[in-house]
Amino acid sequence: MLPINIEEVSPAHIASLVSNKFAEGKILEYKEKLPEGADAAKKEFLADVCSFANSSGGDIIYGIRDQRDSAGKATGIPGQVVGLSGVNFSGELARLEAIIRDGIKPRIPNAQIKHLEIQGQGSIVIVRIGQSWIKPHMVVYGGTSRFYSRHSTGKYQLDVQEIGQAFAEQRSLGEQLRNWRTDRIARLLSGETPVQLDGPSKLLVHFVPASALAGQQSAGLWPVPDEVRNLFRPSSLSSSTAWRYNADGFLVYSLKGAEGCASYVQMFRNGCLEYGDGYILNAGNEVGKAVSIPSSSFEDKLVGIFGNAVLALNRLDVRDPVYLSVVLIGVQGMRLSRDGISFYHTDVQHTFDRPIIQTPEVQIDRTEQLPYRNSLLPIVDSIWQANGYEQTPWMSKWL
Repeated sequence: MLPINIEEVSPAHIASLVSNKFAEGKILEYKEKLPEGADAAKKEFLADVCSFANSSGGDIIYGIRDQRDSAGKATGIPGQVVGLSGVNFSGELARLEAIIRDGIKPRIPNAQIKHLEIQGQGSIVIVRIGQSWIKPHMVVYGGTSRFYSRHSTGKYQLDVQEIGQAFAEQRSLGEQLRNWRTDRIARLLSGETPVQLDGPSKLLVHFVPASALAGQQSAGLWPVPDEVRNLFRPSSLSSSTAWRYNADGFLVYSLKGAEGCASYVQMFRNGCLEYGDGYILNAGNEVGKAVSIPSSSFEDKLVGIFGNAVLALNRLDVRDPVYLSVVLIGVQGMRLSRDGISFYHTDVQHTFDRPIIQTPEVQIDRTEQLPYRNSLLPIVDSIWQANGYEQTPWMSKWL
């Protein structure tokens, strides 16, 4: 894999690979032609893609011819840029994306494709596959069920023992995610949050990249860009925003005069984000007597948090997949307000039966548009279910 962002790859980089005879290996492969439409060609393409995702990631560069040995066999050493001719690149890139999307399970989260014109030599296509943290991935096209990885000489098919080990590592990742969230809840309960939140009831929202759990993620270059700092606004109009660096990374928080902190966003150096809020669950209630959570405003708050967090994660170049979860703390005996709406043909208003409500972890879609139904609705519905109801009564907002 070229050690630069795929958008920054230039003709000079490709020329350097060829002139320096940079050979194929674990992170790089050359192809003279794009995969054709036959099933065998598609399976070969998917095997290459799958092998990169299940190992260290890498680039497949189409439009480069290998040098040949005395027997006419490809050596893996680039010979020359021959270019790709007679190709509708817009349609071809869409075709390759569709093959990757539909031919490998689970879906690979880090696949990028770029068309690059090299003056006097034609066009090339780069398919970049990032190292996956939800592996193992399996080629499923055409009824096959094959797992591939890579070593220094190229791809190979995983054996039963290697497949079992890969699944064991994936289960370990889930345990690490739950342990990380449990630790953050414990820190809030013991008063070890970056700033002290006001209010008897607290909200935590976590965005956790799988790569951070594996110890491989770095959230871009510091200092944090101004546009990221400005994404997170105070919880109320009476608040002002402050920020500072700390031992974990970067902190943005809101102040309410002498009353303390209404909310904060902790950006960890490994790419994790934690949003803490002591305002929204208590809004409109007397201090010490909070019984009702303003449900419509609470859902709007989650939408706002999600949108800003996705922008921040993208700007910091945090890699997919990213997992979202929500925690409500100190809510036993409280209820989600219905604001005069009668639903489920009953006037009974249930309350939370425990002090801490944890939602399931959801893998988010960072290309999703408002209202983020696919990512957020399962979270919102699980909170309403914990309060005694089947789903949110504000469903019209999510359509």
